[in-house]
Amino acid sequence: MNKKIILSLALILIALIIFSAGIFVGYHKASFGRDWDNSYRQGPGNPNSPFAPFMRNDDNMNPHGAIGQIVSIKLPLMMIKGPNTAEQIVIIGSSTTLRMMRGTASTSDIKVGDFVTAIGEPNDRGEIQASFIRIIPPAMK
Repeated sequence: MNKKIILSLALILIALIIFSAGIFVGYHKASFGRDWDNSYRQGPGNPNSPFAPFMRNDDNMNPHGAIGQIVSIKLPLMMIKGPNTAEQIVIIGSSTTLRMMRGTASTSDIKVGDFVTAIGEPNDRGEIQASFIRIIPPAMK
């Protein structure tokens, strides 16, 4: 009889530990998602946003990325006006991934005046060979 009681209590304790672990993991997962969403919605100009590594307070440009408004498009080239009115030329290649929200986009979705984030590698002429471009929807500006 004592064995059955101890076994029952042990099973209940194990179940409680599993449920507690699920609550702990779920809480931290939700907190991370909420914090990321709040930072993402702050936009490119906020120093706490995920875009901050591409932004600088000085007039130097980041050779690995650009963020800002498109001022001209002549495919495969695109000129982006960033902070401090610095302009960077971005090259869109055949391997460049274009995204808008969660879906994919194409070069026909890019228009002058859109805000974009471009990430890539610099070439010897100071242009960015984009590997990834995200079109920032108007509601998030």
